[in-house]
Amino acid sequence: MEASWRYLGSVLIISVTAALAGCTTSPTPEASPAIEPADAVVSPSPVPRPDVPAPPERLTFEAGADLDAEVWLAGWHTEPIDMSHGYPVVYPRDDWEEKHLAEGCESSRYHRFGSLDGLDLTLDDRTLSDQYLAQILEMPVTEVSDGGSDVSFPVVGRWPMTADFRVRAGGWSDGGSWLAAVRVFGALDTALVIRLDCDPGPMTGATGQQMFDLLPQVVGLDALDVGLGRVDWNVVDALSFDDGADLVASSGAQWVDAALMEDTSWKFDDGEPNDGNWTFASADGDCTAEYQQSRLDEQDGGGPGDREASDALLSLWLEDPDTFEPEDAVDGAFALAMPGNDFVAMRLIEHSESAVRSVTAARAFTGPLFGFAITVTCSNGDPLKALEQVTAKSAIRVVP
Repeated sequence: MEASWRYLGSVLIISVTAALAGCTTSPTPEASPAIEPADAVVSPSPVPRPDVPAPPERLTFEAGADLDAEVWLAGWHTEPIDMSHGYPVVYPRDDWEEKHLAEGCESSRYHRFGSLDGLDLTLDDRTLSDQYLAQILEMPVTEVSDGGSDVSFPVVGRWPMTADFRVRAGGWSDGGSWLAAVRVFGALDTALVIRLDCDPGPMTGATGQQMFDLLPQVVGLDALDVGLGRVDWNVVDALSFDDGADLVASSGAQWVDAALMEDTSWKFDDGEPNDGNWTFASADGDCTAEYQQSRLDEQDGGGPGDREASDALLSLWLEDPDTFEPEDAVDGAFALAMPGNDFVAMRLIEHSESAVRSVTAARAFTGPLFGFAITVTCSNGDPLKALEQVTAKSAIRVVP
């Protein structure tokens, strides 16, 4: 997995109505004197959420039996050419096959939904995967089960979830080498297949591990992503503040900033994504962009909607959070899934401390209890323009 893939840290907890635990760009406010009790305020009604069970923490062969076919859709994920038709978690066609040529090898991957002829779907996923692998390799099942191995591929947008596959490698009589990996989800009547075939040459006599190590170079690292989408919501096309009400506790989200990593006008500066915070610095040293992704406090996530929770995140970055007024912030947009669009609504506020100017943009998802923010601070330049530069190379990947 590339270092630029950002995932949610579990150590940073935010309360959307109180304070940020150990993460603020401003000094800690001094204690305030006691004040008179305020008039009672009616809390917003909880936002109704769809009833969607949580998926297994890892898609092991055993855990596959727990997937409900009325809720979950599994298959290969593929990046869309553009976002005009939204962002599919699982590529929706089963008559599709993707091929790549590189290093004297050809790779292919495809999936099949509901057409697993010859398989007894009451068997466990490991046995079914061996049987399907034996079918496509045209060899006895015992050779697959005895000579095969277990491997894991990442599940897109749900780090650290992985899906277990069965894999078998070997050689042809002409000196060519091959590898095939299969995962059958019996409960979903679905099979995923990925293959690698190399001509005689450098990979002649390659071990199974060598062929597996070559696979990402031929097929591409992103092509190893498994998708786990919802039957009722596999394609995400926009996330307004109201759309966030359809996200649930099992939904996933993470920053995607690989394009910014490759931009020479910005450089990765400090931090680790598993800590919930990392920063980029502009090449001229004038601006810094601090990224944050963290979990919202459970006791507050079910009350306010995404707009109110996003405003609460903004207030935490102010020198005096109590001075925040919603009318001081404006609506803006982050990109969804991949840079270059404006499909995720967010809230934005400009603020300053002494001579230092900053701007913060934030979006909270109260269904899965996730908070995302970018704060850009500049000594001389315009932080709003710098924010536009970094958001043009960033996105929030959301899977429902």
